[in-house]
Amino acid sequence: MNHSLLNLLNRCQSLKTLKSIHAYLVISGSLTSSDLTLNKLLRLYSRFGSISCAHKLFDEIPEPNTFLWTALIHGFTEAHQYENAFSLFIDMHRDSIAPLNFTIASVFKALARLGRLKDGEVVYGFALKCGFAFDLIVQNAMIDLFMRCGAVGFARRIFDEIEERDVVSWNSMVLGYGNNGLVGIARELFDRIEKRNVISWTSIIQGYIKSGEMVEARILFEKMPAKDLAAWKVMLSGYMSVGNLIAARHLFERMPTYDVGTWNMMVSGFGKAGDLENAKVFFDQMQERNVASWVMMMDGYVKVGDMEGARCLFDQMPEKNLVAWSTVIGGYAKNGQPRSALELYKSFKKQNIKPDETFVLGIISACSQLGVLDTAESVIHDFIGPSLSSNLQLLTSLIDMYAKCGTIERAVKVFEMVDHKDLLCYSTMITAFANHGLSDNAISLFDEMQKANIKPDGVTFLGVLTACNHGGLIYEGRRFFKQMIDECGIQPLEKHYACFVDILSRAGCLEEAHSVICSMSILPSAAIWGALLAACRVYHNVLLAEVAAAELFKIEPDNSGNYVLLCSIYADAGRWNDVAKVRTMIRDNQVKKNKGSSWIELGCVVHEFVMGDDAHFDSENIYFVLDLLTKEMKLLGRRDHNSTFSNSIDESFKNKAAYEMDIVTFSSLLFAG
Repeated sequence: MNHSLLNLLNRCQSLKTLKSIHAYLVISGSLTSSDLTLNKLLRLYSRFGSISCAHKLFDEIPEPNTFLWTALIHGFTEAHQYENAFSLFIDMHRDSIAPLNFTIASVFKALARLGRLKDGEVVYGFALKCGFAFDLIVQNAMIDLFMRCGAVGFARRIFDEIEERDVVSWNSMVLGYGNNGLVGIARELFDRIEKRNVISWTSIIQGYIKSGEMVEARILFEKMPAKDLAAWKVMLSGYMSVGNLIAARHLFERMPTYDVGTWNMMVSGFGKAGDLENAKVFFDQMQERNVASWVMMMDGYVKVGDMEGARCLFDQMPEKNLVAWSTVIGGYAKNGQPRSALELYKSFKKQNIKPDETFVLGIISACSQLGVLDTAESVIHDFIGPSLSSNLQLLTSLIDMYAKCGTIERAVKVFEMVDHKDLLCYSTMITAFANHGLSDNAISLFDEMQKANIKPDGVTFLGVLTACNHGGLIYEGRRFFKQMIDECGIQPLEKHYACFVDILSRAGCLEEAHSVICSMSILPSAAIWGALLAACRVYHNVLLAEVAAAELFKIEPDNSGNYVLLCSIYADAGRWNDVAKVRTMIRDNQVKKNKGSSWIELGCVVHEFVMGDDAHFDSENIYFVLDLLTKEMKLLGRRDHNSTFSNSIDESFKNKAAYEMDIVTFSSLLFAG
């Protein structure tokens, strides 16, 4: 490499300039004339974050030497492409290229981040054969690998064998012991270090933070002769991890300098604690923000259920990545706004961004809540390939989605695909069977799960109790409820009580149901009293109906359904004076009748309707068709059993008032036509 070209490459500060130099070398035919030039190009491409260009350049070199192999392996490692780094090292070995000590060190670093201890041991044996047994760089890298993989004893053995340890050796041991929960031994080594640097201090402080000893960590932090930004950030993250936001804030205010990561820590810490007001203060004070800054702030809004605030920030973002889209779309799904999630998904599809598992799970959750199979199938077709089809969490979500979309057969097929089923997977399938009225299947699967030595949790028991409820299996319901408490030691939650009370109530065991309610360790909810009240009408128990209704009027005084149900019970008993009293209560309390809503999916678009709704873009045509049908029904005066169209009407509507409330069926006919 001539002197001028060397200076030019040394002064190169951008990827654009580097590519220009590379192009000049290609055109002049001097690209492969110097291994030193190629080495410099490979390292610069890696430094500027374009490892793909480095790899492409490497593939064009006819016979790369050990320095060029090492440059690319190091580049992959620094770019966090650890699998590629190890694979390239294997290729290097197959080509019989002898490694450098730096080659081995880079491979150890990659394996350490992957947690591949066995591969590390094999490479270490190979390094010993290559004569690196006493190479300090290799030994230090091996200590780091063993410590990261939890093999503390092996790391100590290598450390003890080093004749002339440097500060990196000591620091690796101090950090390793601390990260493995052995802060006492870490402190012993730290005290033996003759020439400590800032990393030595930061490593022991991090060890104390990991063990939860914040006081000792702070004492050492204050004793540090010199603190760099990394040390301040370690201490700051420690306070954030234990939720001491006051101490974190005081420390932040003392910091001599900040970077965007420091500000992000403050935003994230306050956001996770639900203190959005202070999180927003730090966010607004940032002079420079990256994508993570916006995402952390949005995530804070999502966690407290403020999707309007999250969406406002999302719309303001100058640049959106996959994590940003996933945060908002997944946030909508988690906060019960699935239609908003799918609306935003339409915009995402135009971005040409490849989704990951987290994103797909958010979309599937939204589809599950709405029961819209067409959109879900579209997502599965577009995004779920071989890389995700073996993901247990994703497969479990698909089981849930198919079940909620009404296709239990497909849910079963996905369940059968799962090789290693966990508790959540079993619980999801049990709940799916229960909700589809397949009580025997749910109970059978529950027994199968227990035979597989998987201990049920509260979610599993809720599923099997739901199965008993839907199947009218009162004896099994009693057995499972007792098993949950006595054998598994699980305290029933509100949903368990509601389900069990419903089982007893539907079977006519009203006194037993009332007794269960009175013995509850938690305050009975509206769902629990509501189950009893509904059963009281079926079994004409006015006394218990009055007890249940009185509690419901306290819990949800504006719910018209409770008043109507009590009126019906009084009317069935011929107690018309009491009927009049309840109607007076409705008027005096200004209780309004709850409006029902329904929706339908057509062409991957969800149309929602409420009684008396005129907000739909095609409402004029919908009501026009309804009016025509009303007139036709009046003229006919009877149902036409030979007309498929009339049959579909008769199934949904009993009279004009009813079908005016549910215009979904007619809208579907209109859109389909």
